[in-house]
Amino acid sequence: MKKIKQEAKHPNDVPVIFLTDATGKVVRKISINEWRALKATPDQIEELDIKLYREAISFYLQEDYAKAKDLLHFLINKTDYSHYEYVERLANIYRIENRPAKEKDLLLTAYHAIKPLESSEGILRRIENRLQKIDAFDFPASTQFSH
Repeated sequence: MKKIKQEAKHPNDVPVIFLTDATGKVVRKISINEWRALKATPDQIEELDIKLYREAISFYLQEDYAKAKDLLHFLINKTDYSHYEYVERLANIYRIENRPAKEKDLLLTAYHAIKPLESSEGILRRIENRLQKIDAFDFPASTQFSH
């Protein structure tokens, strides 16, 4: 899928890679962006994205949602919402945390980002169905927007 938009990112929001020597000692740390500029090929970048997503799933299964959210936010921003599996996993975390406004905002942003892409009808239907479930669910008063 093609990228839709490029947002300026804060340098502290980028995960880092620890470079080690032959003995396993950390020589230095570099950001993923620096690593890509130094030696990353498209295959290595895709492999890294897969590893980051697997790590996010691992944190999700361990119920360490803060770390999973960090990785998923990075992957979602990097792919401009074009990989729905990242969006769906993050939306699941928001549902578990009972944050329907965040879940809905994420899904709406993904919907608008994915809509112009070719062959996205199935994904758009999934997002629409999920949004309907959010709208149909009667959330407790503490999660509503009223004062």
